[in-house]
Amino acid sequence: MLTQHPALRARGGNFEFFASFAAGMLDEREFFIGKAIGWVLRDVSKKRPQAVFDFLCRHIKEVSVLSLREGSKYLGTAERDELERMRSG
Repeated sequence: MLTQHPALRARGGNFEFFASFAAGMLDEREFFIGKAIGWVLRDVSKKRPQAVFDFLCRHIKEVSVLSLREGSKYLGTAERDELERMRSG
């Protein structure tokens, strides 16, 4: 998963490939897996916030609190609020 990180951070790479791989690991509760997912989402959100927001919306019930917190860190307030509403609702 982290092998995709440098390219994705540079606005390259294949986010859909990362997203499909990450989605398959969302039920994993290992701290470092959640951290890695969140880390990549956080960096991608700086240049492609809509892609990250869409991913988090699709997986809001499965994503760990850690991945959600890291992945939404640079999204706008409205997007973070919407994710929180979806998560709690």
